[in-house]
Amino acid sequence: MSEIDLERDLERLRRAYRVKLGAKLARLASLLGESRRVPERTELEAARDLAHMLKGTSGSYGLGELCAEFRTIEERVDHLLHAGSEGAAAAWKEILQALDRARNECS
Repeated sequence: MSEIDLERDLERLRRAYRVKLGAKLARLASLLGESRRVPERTELEAARDLAHMLKGTSGSYGLGELCAEFRTIEERVDHLLHAGSEGAAAAWKEILQALDRARNECS
């Protein structure tokens, strides 16, 4: 298999991943939205874990921009879990901005 064939196959896998990513982004947005409405540690932990998983898979596909957005979400949610209300407004702002950028990458 040539390098061109490998790159073509990888691009096909990236496109398929982005299609499936829509449902995962919707799930992440739902977890985050619920966490903002009713602060629940379980929802935040689930959002952090999903962001972590998405960071890894997007990085594996070579989607650096998406990987960076999911890293931001993971880190800022982790901050919310451990720092309490200190810096919460700024953390939520960064989370929502990163989520919007990730959505834009997939559209």
